[in-house]
Formats: sequence, structure tokens, C-alpha cells
Amino acid sequence: MFSAALDWAIRLRIRGLGRAGQRDSKDPVLVGEVYRYFKAGITSGLRGLKGPQLTALEASVPWPRRLFFWEGNAFGRCCRHACLGRQGNPFTHFQGPGFRFMFWTGLGFWNGVSKPFPAISLDPARWTDVAEFEEEYPLILGGSSFAMVAQTASLDKARLEAIPGIRNSSDLDGIYVGVGRALWFLYPRNPAKLSAALDAHPDHAQHIARGLGIAITLTQLGTPARVFQEFATLPKVHWQDLLAGSFMAFTCLLMDDVRAAEPLSRFPAPLDTMIAETQSHIKSFAGPGWTRRLQEVGLRHTALWNGLQPPTPARATPILAPAR
Repeated sequence: MFSAALDWAIRLRIRGLGRAGQRDSKDPVLVGEVYRYFKAGITSGLRGLKGPQLTALEASVPWPRRLFFWEGNAFGRCCRHACLGRQGNPFTHFQGPGFRFMFWTGLGFWNGVSKPFPAISLDPARWTDVAEFEEEYPLILGGSSFAMVAQTASLDKARLEAIPGIRNSSDLDGIYVGVGRALWFLYPRNPAKLSAALDAHPDHAQHIARGLGIAITLTQLGTPARVFQEFATLPKVHWQDLLAGSFMAFTCLLMDDVRAAEPLSRFPAPLDTMIAETQSHIKSFAGPGWTRRLQEVGLRHTALWNGLQPPTPARATPILAPAR
């Protein structure tokens, strides 16, 4: 009974998400479908589903939408944890087979829309058993900024930079990566509105563009040929950051769910180049400092691209016969 009542209250609380800003959308169906599976995940989290029941529910979700289901599941579990006044942190009870990054963004999303309900505490003392908490903390703030922009259909810099928990410049960068993800949901396939938002915030455009690259990639896993088509509609000055966002998206997807490797192996050019580069470095993205290594590898790789054309594979130097 409690879970059902909470589910109804949360749906009422976020009822505008699927419609926010859709007057400027060129593809409301895309947004609606993502939110559909996100909300299915919320319900599963609120009800505390686990074991075979949760596994069967995930199996009913098309794989390109699976990560949004787990993001919603994290949102629901965090809501349940906070509203029941539980101690510790909700990561302990997360049932996702991987999907650590979607847990962080789902948690941040909950904190961003939780009022008047309680938020999840980000006090490090509650997270000592989760080794990744400190390094991946900016993802939580990005989830909160996504929620704020998605709900209000606006980008209010003062409100964004007043989100509780910002500690340093890396956290602020995480906020604006979340903004970029949200802008794609407000203005999908609307390059005029997206370009205007980037132009209006030149001091954070780099991270907004990376967030856009992440969202454009992850929302179109079912139609991968469209990813670079969308990049091409935006100003060239942002292309490297869009590519870096795509690289981040594939890295986190492959780290989150090993099952993604098989469908990704069939993705067309030039995404295949991005995915191959991700896979060649995936083992290095483990342990402390991995986010810095990811950024360095991503920027080094995308700097080799000629616009949106991948680098030409280096030709082997011919072996010359010795002079006679």
C-alpha cells in the first residue's frame, strides 16, 4: 500500500517531465519512449522488486532503453530509502547488474525533484563502503541539474549553481554535463535551440556539449546512424566535445553492462571507430583516477578526427630491401 501511494505521489510530482519544453521538440516520440522506461524503472524501485521478478521485468525492456530503466530503478530505490528514513546509503540495495553510473544519475535525479520529500544524504560518512563515491560524485550533481532543467524547461544559472553539494570546479563541470543531457530532452533534433543554448553559456559550453554528446548517443542506440547526423547539425566548434561525450557514453555503457558489447559490435561507421577505441582502453578505466584517464584518452582520440571523420589508420612503413 505504501509503495503504491508513493508511486502515485511521485508520478504526480514529475508528471511534466515528458512534456517539458516539447513545444520546441522535433521528436517528442523519442523523449516519450525514454521516459516510459524510466518511469517503469521508478515503479520497480519503489516497490522494491528483486530477484526473478526484476530480472523478468528488465528482460521486457528493449536493450537500447535498458540503461534508462535502471536509472529509473535507482531513482525509485533512492526515493524509497529516503522516505522510509533508512540509515546508510541506498547503493547497498541496488539490484542493477552493473549500471553504477545510472545509479548515480538516478540518485541525483531524485535529489533534484525530491521536495517536499526528503533527499538522499551525500555526507561521505554514509558512503564509506562505496569506493567509487568520491570520484564519481559529479555524476550525482549532473543528475540533479538534469532534473532541474527538465522540470522547469529553463537553464537558470543561479539556481543550477546553488544545487546543494557543489564542492569544486569538477562538481560544477558535472552540473553542466547534466545540463547538456537535459537540453537534448528539451530540444531533440532542434539544432537552432541547442545552438542558442550553447552560445548563451560560452563559459560552460564545453561541458554542455559533452552532455549533449552523451544524450544524443545513448538515446539513439536503436538508430545509431542518426548520432553523427545530429552532431553535424550543430556548430563545428562543438564537434570535438560532442565526440568526447559520445566516447564517454560508450565507455560508461560498456563498463555498466558487458551485455552491450555484442549489439555494439554491429554499429556502423564512424561509430565503430569510437567503440573500438573505447574497447581498446576499457581495462585502463578501472581504479582510482579512472575519470581523469578517460578524459585524457577521449580528448587525445577525438583530436585526431577531421571534423566528424575518424582518423585514417596509420599505414605500416614498408620494409625496404637492403641495397646491393
